[in-house]
Amino acid sequence: MHGDSGLSLYLKNRQNRFWQNYGYHHGQVKLRNLPEVFAIESTNYCNLRCVMCPRGEPDIMERPLGNMSDDLFRKILGDIEFYKEPCWFHWFGEPLMHPRLFDQIALAKSQGIPDLGISTNATLLDADRAQAILDSGLDTILIAVDGATKDVYERIRISSTFTFERVCENVRQFLDLKKRLGRTRPATTLSIIVMEETKSQLDDFKRYWLAAGADEIIFKPYTTWGNQDTQFIQLAVSEIQETHRTQVRTNPCYHLWESVVIAWDGRVVPCCFDFDATVTLGDLKTHSLREVWNSQAYQDLRQKERDGENDSPLCRNCNQAPSIERNPVWPLPKQVARVAAALSIIENERN
Repeated sequence: MHGDSGLSLYLKNRQNRFWQNYGYHHGQVKLRNLPEVFAIESTNYCNLRCVMCPRGEPDIMERPLGNMSDDLFRKILGDIEFYKEPCWFHWFGEPLMHPRLFDQIALAKSQGIPDLGISTNATLLDADRAQAILDSGLDTILIAVDGATKDVYERIRISSTFTFERVCENVRQFLDLKKRLGRTRPATTLSIIVMEETKSQLDDFKRYWLAAGADEIIFKPYTTWGNQDTQFIQLAVSEIQETHRTQVRTNPCYHLWESVVIAWDGRVVPCCFDFDATVTLGDLKTHSLREVWNSQAYQDLRQKERDGENDSPLCRNCNQAPSIERNPVWPLPKQVARVAAALSIIENERN
């Protein structure tokens, strides 16, 4: 995508999404589209132990900890043609712990990523980092503060060092600096995960942070990480815990035809729920993203998902996968398929 004009890039994206949809609806396993990159993990080091996170408390993530290197990041950027918007330079971990974060943001923007974002817990968002973020060219920042009161926040985001007061002060100073400098970028979203502990605080959270200068507030849906570990269900809003336990997905997961997540060490996984990279489909240290996307491993996983036989540890119990009912005559409307089926029945009865 590097060097493309606005119109050329728009047309390339439209064409890629056409083949993305075509492959999904027609059940293809070797695809003409290339993936949109949802996230590139800058680091999986973290300084909090959040109760709803596999990297948190308890820490059930077993894969090695590390930072994305400059050389690998440069290679990955050279491989990528299409990005989700935003493309997150974040997956697990706290990106502000990466010592080369701002240099890598600058590199990513120089390579043409149209909307680059990070998610931060704001524990390290001091005055120097606030200024660096505003000067970095970053397009989007999501600041996660899961609670409107000290007691709720500190039960969810566990730390012996960082308090609710300190985090909120960091966020207010960042928002004040952004306003004082007249900056519109990065677009700044404050988020709170909707769970049993926070459900009564959503309105207060929204009112406070909008008044403080946030561009947007989101109530982030709670995830059980594909039900890979049932302990996460008990943190969900009580009224929907049973749904998390029993709901079954009826259509193929769209992620396998659309997007990828790239870990700090270059491993490619199909979605952000795969916290331990148990379904690693390739390694960008040794292969290109194009090679990985249509590798035999990816084709086999798509075929199993299409046929309802996906028993991988990531996917077998997942009921939060994005999916739609497949339309075998796409891009024609579903009604055409129904009419064709009805005409076929009539023709068979005549014969």
